[in-house]
Amino acid sequence: MAEQLLADSTALVATVLDEIAGALPELAGDPRLRPVLAATVQDTIRAGLAVLGSAAPVTGIRAPDAGLELARHLAQRGIPISVMLRAYRLGQAAFQQELIDLIAATHADAHEVAAAARDLASVTFSVVDAMSEEVVAAYQSERDGWIRQRNTARLAKVTALLASRSVDAGGASLGYDLSACHVAAVLWCGADVDEDARLPLLERLVPAIATALGCARPPLVVAPDASTLWTWFPTATGPTDAVAAVPGTYAALGDPAPGPAGFRRTHQQAQQAQQIAVAADPAHRQRVTTPAQLGPLALLAVGPGSAAPWVQAALGGLADDDETAARLRETLWVYLSNGSSLAAAAAELHLHKNTIQYRIRKAEQVRGRPLQNGRIDVEVALLACRLLGSTVLRPAPELE
Repeated sequence: MAEQLLADSTALVATVLDEIAGALPELAGDPRLRPVLAATVQDTIRAGLAVLGSAAPVTGIRAPDAGLELARHLAQRGIPISVMLRAYRLGQAAFQQELIDLIAATHADAHEVAAAARDLASVTFSVVDAMSEEVVAAYQSERDGWIRQRNTARLAKVTALLASRSVDAGGASLGYDLSACHVAAVLWCGADVDEDARLPLLERLVPAIATALGCARPPLVVAPDASTLWTWFPTATGPTDAVAAVPGTYAALGDPAPGPAGFRRTHQQAQQAQQIAVAADPAHRQRVTTPAQLGPLALLAVGPGSAAPWVQAALGGLADDDETAARLRETLWVYLSNGSSLAAAAAELHLHKNTIQYRIRKAEQVRGRPLQNGRIDVEVALLACRLLGSTVLRPAPELE
């Protein structure tokens, strides 16, 4: 029977193709894809019939060239590979049903029909399984190459815009509205994340940030390297505590800013925030860093490591990297952040007001001069300690 069908499989191919077309109009309805789909169905059916007719091992079966071409076309159009895999499953089911109906029409007894159905199911599953692996590999390879090419072209346009070179004012070639208000983000991974997993992990972070910022339209995303994403979110909503990083990832955001100039300005802020975050020791590194957190520390973004001598000079002994100095720094930060209110600081730290007062006096002694002597410097230096940790602190002496 397989040999007979192999000699004239036109009707069988038409039946299977109609079944797929009815279930997957996005695949069969595209006039550019339909001929490739028809060739894939025909070549796949002929390969299956050849195996059934000769009892040849399935291990040598290969996906037809048309199937590999169809996979590449889907990748180029951004159509999920799951669509093609479903087409294979639908085709397999229709193929099996047609052959079982033909077997039943030969007046074979029920036992023979059941045995033939089992053999048919085993062979067709093995054929489709083997071909599926090849088409998935072809799809992924084409998709990766296409994404790289698209990213390279998009990155060149974005880089030109950031450098103030000529780029269409509407951002049409970027597929992004430059006239809108933007919040830029720089996303990156920690060193402990495997290199191959970094970009996929960062891509998971993009929709989470978009949701937190209330974006109604898709963001613009480019990858300047294999471990970093630059993203612009079309929103006038500033970064909030609702932005949470995916484990293993970090995010630095800018403030909302409109138009092409704002596109550049918010990105510059995000880059500054990233530079400060990266300069921090790992124990103090923030998962998400925003301009509001940095305050005047944004001025140190050009060389955050150079802040250490200034911080140590401003804080004196309070810049020592030990538990006593850390406790005094935290108390002093809360006290100053609450308008120098002992009561407010005591309530926030769950301590008695007299304890706060004692620690403030102790902090002045350790610093070596009163708080009012360079108070602004003290506040900025304390902020640097909170964000950068041991990077700006004086190392504790080693015990002999």
